[in-house]
Amino acid sequence: MSRFFIFLIRVQWIDRLATSSFLIGITVQTALLTLALYHAAENQQTVMVFATRASLLTCTSIVLLSAMSNIQNEFRYGTIERVLLGKVPFSRLLAVRSASAAIVASPAIVVPFIGAVARFPDMLTPRTVLLVAMVYIFLGSLCYQATLVLCQFRNAASMVPWIRMVLLFLGLSVIPFEGSEAVSLLLPTGWMLRFAEAGSTEQALLFLAAFLLVTLTWTGGIWKAFGARSMKVVEKNMTDGAEAT
Repeated sequence: MSRFFIFLIRVQWIDRLATSSFLIGITVQTALLTLALYHAAENQQTVMVFATRASLLTCTSIVLLSAMSNIQNEFRYGTIERVLLGKVPFSRLLAVRSASAAIVASPAIVVPFIGAVARFPDMLTPRTVLLVAMVYIFLGSLCYQATLVLCQFRNAASMVPWIRMVLLFLGLSVIPFEGSEAVSLLLPTGWMLRFAEAGSTEQALLFLAAFLLVTLTWTGGIWKAFGARSMKVVEKNMTDGAEAT
């Protein structure tokens, strides 16, 4: 399984290199966001929040595109039968692919935090490392969840902007409104920002526990709602000879 995981990382990285315009755009965006947080942050708490937002703003698009192709590519490459008849369960396969998608996004995840540490060297602490790990966990879970949701639509690409919009406006409160902070706590991103802002270790651990609970709840709920249906969609597309889900 470890060799398969490394193989998936390599394949996804090759795909990103092939779409050079997307890779260039993400690189420029990451660089600009990192430069902005370096000059705009006034204290460690602020720069921690800025780094988290910068990573999520960039990487959400990356993992949603990966989610869109997680199942779709199996039809494109004609390997769906081998996937379904293989020894790896469908749910586990999606989990491994989603994790590899998060790993591939590493440059866009890590660079903003490198900029934050360059601004405030004292931030190089286990807590910062833990926050970076939370970003990886969220993105991997998001890719897993989005794969199951997008599988329900014939034109998955049309739904990606809407999912991204919900995550940015509700989860990150890009445009604050009355009660936006409370609404953001329904999603893991809200607790990640609370973790970044926490003033004490006790608060940080509490927000970490809440983050893990919300992430598990969303992942389990979406699997329960769409897991079996996703398999039916895949089987239907196989019998109908569909090109993609």
